[in-house]
Amino acid sequence: MSDRAQILHDSPWQGVFYLTGGGSLLLADLLTTPGASASVLEARVPYAHQALADLLGRAPEQACSDPTARAMAMAAFQRARKLAPQTGSSAGARSAFGMACTASLATGRPKRGVHRAHVALQTEQATYSAHLTFDGDRETEERELLDLLWHALAQTLDLPLEVTVPARPMVAHTEAQRHWRDLILGESLVWPSTEHNGLLLLPGAFNPLHHAHKRMLEIAEEITQLAGAFELSIVNVDKPLLDYTEIDARLKQFHKPVWLTRLPTFIAKARQFRGATFVVGVDTIVRIADPDYYAGPQAMEEALHELADLGTRFIVFGRVIEGKFQGLRDLQLPDLLRSLCTEVQESVFRETVSSTELRAKRS
Repeated sequence: MSDRAQILHDSPWQGVFYLTGGGSLLLADLLTTPGASASVLEARVPYAHQALADLLGRAPEQACSDPTARAMAMAAFQRARKLAPQTGSSAGARSAFGMACTASLATGRPKRGVHRAHVALQTEQATYSAHLTFDGDRETEERELLDLLWHALAQTLDLPLEVTVPARPMVAHTEAQRHWRDLILGESLVWPSTEHNGLLLLPGAFNPLHHAHKRMLEIAEEITQLAGAFELSIVNVDKPLLDYTEIDARLKQFHKPVWLTRLPTFIAKARQFRGATFVVGVDTIVRIADPDYYAGPQAMEEALHELADLGTRFIVFGRVIEGKFQGLRDLQLPDLLRSLCTEVQESVFRETVSSTELRAKRS
């Protein structure tokens, strides 16, 4: 039995736990203490690479990292809200949280890189993350990680625990702004950083925002004579929502208006922004015409007709693919979708910058 676990079990919190690479002692604490069903909704250990990819909707660029831990915690939070939909802030209600840990600890074989752990917690009010390095045998590192996990729980859930961690962890704590929280909980669909009519939008993940994004919007403004804005959706199909730390970091990149939305598909965007022109690359326009992104060819046809009926238009930029520039004219598209598109010539715009490569350099 664990006194710390008993305090969590007696609190108004219910959570889902996703742990990989270390942290199993926390589950032992929780599950061997009576009353675990009051606070533990689910626990998973996605050790295999495919198990982690299934959890996140994609293979992470680095398994043991802060972004991966936060994405796991958000997935756990979404799962917790699904398993306990009655959770909330009303009197007597339980509050949902998601906790995650991804670790690279000592093993029986030599390991490359620093022994480390990334821990994250997600609630409707905040995103918490911590990073700690280790230098010991497996048993010692697991004990130190256990203290870090309890320290994270105490800090984020305001539990009356005194936990001493062996070293000072690197900690980030991002409180939710009200409109971020409303988007996360599905209580709103859009929020503009400043007043904007939503008629010219460049959607993207912007991880990171780079000069090609900025130049595309500038050119689109010249073509349409409209004031443009960026559109950042916090939700992507089959992936965890962006957490508050990630939302904050991405929004700080912009010096032009940006719409923060909960609109993962172009049909959803078009319904929200009727008559809008969207700035896209050839890879995006190809996906809009791919039946695999719908429930089959008939659903795709219906979606294209709805886009046309909503007055949706696209300004399409080419890109270099496998060393060759590919523009709108090089694509096989349905005639209806092509009629909604305006092509930007290679002589006007040709960029080879890659967000994936930029993230790799940054790491």
